[in-house]
Amino acid sequence: MGEGQEAMKAIPVTPTVCANWKDEDNICPRQGKLACSSCKLVLYCGRECQVKHWSEHKKSCKSPLMKSHWLPAWDLEVRPPAWSHGAAATNPHNPFGMDKHLWGNTPAMDLLQLHRNEGTDYDKDITMLFAASGDLRNVVKTIQSLPDEFGHRITTTINDREPSITARNAILLLLAMSTLEEESDQTSVEVLAESLIHVWYSAMITGDILSRLQSKVMPLIEKVWQQIASRKPGTMLGKTWHFKSGASLRLVLKKEDWARALTLLDVPEHLTASNARKIRHAIVLAPEREDYRDRWYFKDATPSMRVAKERFREDGLALPFGHPRLGFDYPNPTIFRAAKSWPINDKGDPLGGWPDDEVRATPYRAAEDLYGRLFFYLRGIMTSFIQKIATGKIHFQLFNVDATELGQHLEKGSYDRIETSNIPDLHYLGTRETLRCLSPLLKPPPQNRHATIVLIYLNAVLDTINSGSEQDVPPGIDRIFQYLPKVDPVAFMRNPQGAEMYRVWDARNLVLDAEPFFRRYMAMVKFDRIAEELDVAMKEDNTIVDPWPTRLKLRQGQPGAQEEFATLLSSSFSGLERYVEWKRV
Repeated sequence: MGEGQEAMKAIPVTPTVCANWKDEDNICPRQGKLACSSCKLVLYCGRECQVKHWSEHKKSCKSPLMKSHWLPAWDLEVRPPAWSHGAAATNPHNPFGMDKHLWGNTPAMDLLQLHRNEGTDYDKDITMLFAASGDLRNVVKTIQSLPDEFGHRITTTINDREPSITARNAILLLLAMSTLEEESDQTSVEVLAESLIHVWYSAMITGDILSRLQSKVMPLIEKVWQQIASRKPGTMLGKTWHFKSGASLRLVLKKEDWARALTLLDVPEHLTASNARKIRHAIVLAPEREDYRDRWYFKDATPSMRVAKERFREDGLALPFGHPRLGFDYPNPTIFRAAKSWPINDKGDPLGGWPDDEVRATPYRAAEDLYGRLFFYLRGIMTSFIQKIATGKIHFQLFNVDATELGQHLEKGSYDRIETSNIPDLHYLGTRETLRCLSPLLKPPPQNRHATIVLIYLNAVLDTINSGSEQDVPPGIDRIFQYLPKVDPVAFMRNPQGAEMYRVWDARNLVLDAEPFFRRYMAMVKFDRIAEELDVAMKEDNTIVDPWPTRLKLRQGQPGAQEEFATLLSSSFSGLERYVEWKRV
């Protein structure tokens, strides 16, 4: 129990509760309907509760971060920021922390897009491969997007070379599928959806969620471990679970990684809630990283967004801003794998894995609470995902191998879709090696002319720019100032180390015409020769995902263009993410 005491019960998120709360003895039971007119981050049942709660709420509502003229400390103190000297000077965006990829950094996508390809009335089974999956966001987004009328088998292969990521993905899926064995009504599905969100994203979880992990998932993995404990280390061992619905999940791990998977289901010994918070704060609120955080906050679209992001840094809970934090008393064992580390870097953010426009379009009365919108967006996505796997038509198999080794485990010519994450970047496998290893697994056109492999490039444009000359990159300063009209160009030039200078610097990629640089990248990497040698072709028009899903879509002066720019600038996306679709020929 949290710090040796009886654990408090978490408060249900729906209906949205009044934000007037302090502890378990001071919670307003009524529904929150009226947003604070100043910050628009919290909801109250009425004026009386708002007044009563003001002594607490003013800490956020009157935070220095809420001031429209807020400036980072280094700017106010007229000193160089932390990254302008020392080792950080060579990489001003260097991550801080272990940098494990437990959360996505590109917007989740529907890998099938049946309505644009095979058609929603497609009458065959479908197979998908997520070759370097990272988290489950693309799997979840694809499956929840399936048309209700689609009645055929979906086989989904999920691979990642990091054992803990594969195990964590398996735990999330096993939690969903085993819980469905006993609970399938709408209320229990929504509760399960919320549990999955917290296991995925929250630093602390409730006793109920921990109990679910240990009663539903732990026995499944313990039984496997008991059967393989005498095997030699390094031996690859697989187990398939079949569920009452008809769905199944197969997990293949090395012997020692089965043992490690068990450690993700129990809070590390001696790790109290208080110590877990300190360990996390040492990364996400590190004093030596204050300038970095201030730089990110200064780019946020609104002051309220800064305050919301600060709240998530402080408690790490995937909840609406004003929702009671009671009951979240246990370190999340799927994240705190060891008692002395927080594995995600200090820029890691759940918002980085989902389409920003869809999250912002999610209805929520506290209009500025982006994490509240994200919670309700994910709640809808996860509920739909659970309902789809409850049909029994979804079958998972999870591997933990290098993507180059997948051909040794999977049948050639058997997949309708393959997604590669950004392993085609030069820093990883590159385009040729990715296609050489994975394109043979794709179905040939006679079997499915819509079969597609999606390659993602996060660094291609910047790699091309960095390998060229300075004349290649127009500064675009005038265009940036059109989006930042309040910047005084004279004052801007007077302070080369000021916050405005760095905001303009960070905005350069957003207004860059990236297409010519990617064409140069294609020539440099020799896409045409790769296509000829490997019998593949780059599709002229993408039918799965927008080639440039994060770049600005509106022109300056169009309605909403200013808001679109501010939103992209405040996000973790560069605007230069490029998706290329290939097919076999």
